[in-house]
Amino acid sequence: MFDAQGSENVSHPLRVVPLSQLARAGGLGLGAERSYIAPVLFWIAHGQGRLSVGGQLRGYTGHNAIFLPGNLSHGIEISPRCQGTAIFFAEKSMLPFPPNELHLRMQGVQMQSEMNALIEDLRQESQGTSPDRDLVLYHRAALMLLWLNRQAGRPHVPNVQVSDMLRAIAQPKR
Repeated sequence: MFDAQGSENVSHPLRVVPLSQLARAGGLGLGAERSYIAPVLFWIAHGQGRLSVGGQLRGYTGHNAIFLPGNLSHGIEISPRCQGTAIFFAEKSMLPFPPNELHLRMQGVQMQSEMNALIEDLRQESQGTSPDRDLVLYHRAALMLLWLNRQAGRPHVPNVQVSDMLRAIAQPKR
């Protein structure tokens, strides 16, 4: 149901889906290996389960962020008691995605609160009807991905063009 299709028309950079909705839809589990064309982020706020990525089995618990790049074979077990969010990104968005999969166990209340706030902001904006909604969604998603990269110890290094642009913005006008 949530597999991205090549013909899918995505009008905004992401789709925010509660894990409970994915669990009810069925078809998930370790025996149901799948891959999405576009990247996906699972935020497990509460509960536990198992995840298989590329045939490697691992567990997850509450306060885990799992980022899977597009076209990566995986299976995820989401129990009815599991709470959290899945964020499906648009296939061709130019967001600063992590280069590889990430599985972060968020230690500490501040990190957990920051992640919850980033996702809640995305969820609220995705339900809005503001004319600049897509632009705001794009930038909120970019901020969240940059934050995740930093938490993983792999800060996203922008290319020269972006650095020049940021430097130009930061310089006061004369």
